[in-house]
Amino acid sequence: MEFDRLFEEIFIGLAHGKTLTDLASKHNVTVNHLNDQLKKGIKIEHEHTKDNVTAKKIAMDHLFEDPDYYTKLEKADL
Repeated sequence: MEFDRLFEEIFIGLAHGKTLTDLASKHNVTVNHLNDQLKKGIKIEHEHTKDNVTAKKIAMDHLFEDPDYYTKLEKADL
């Protein structure tokens, strides 16, 4: 992997500059589905940070990779 891409993924984030609409199109899911996932994700990511912007950034990066990330995480925690 080239350095610029690695730097972007680690420090800027996979979903940088992307909207929920962009991610919905990427994964062929509804914006409402991703909005629900994002709400779950921000709540969960607050376990790692108290900053709302950082929690949203982390959640968006997870949703960039998997639109069902937080549903799967909830099931794994059972």
